[in-house]
Amino acid sequence: MSHTFFRVTQTRPASRRDFLSYVELGISVADSDPKVRCMAEGISVNATRAQARHRTRDPFPGLYIAELSIPEGSSITFAKTGPRGHQTLWGDPDELLACVVSIVHVDELE
Repeated sequence: MSHTFFRVTQTRPASRRDFLSYVELGISVADSDPKVRCMAEGISVNATRAQARHRTRDPFPGLYIAELSIPEGSSITFAKTGPRGHQTLWGDPDELLACVVSIVHVDELE
């Protein structure tokens, strides 16, 4: 069994950089809330493609949506961390990249 998630990416094919956390990118998180800091150590994903598509309208839009299939027993962990299907994945960027099973341009979804 596997778990499916959708990640907004900047490139197709997706690159390792598309799976770096804010911490790995060197983006500081000013919030002192431990939960927020923990989320900054992971990457944001959505439970459905439609939810990810909606995120492309946010201030930091991506051009593509990657579907990830995380196999059971993987070292990648995840948790529901927000509303509307928002989840966070924690894991090695190379392992996350290897879980990409498809990627589509957001315009292909309209």
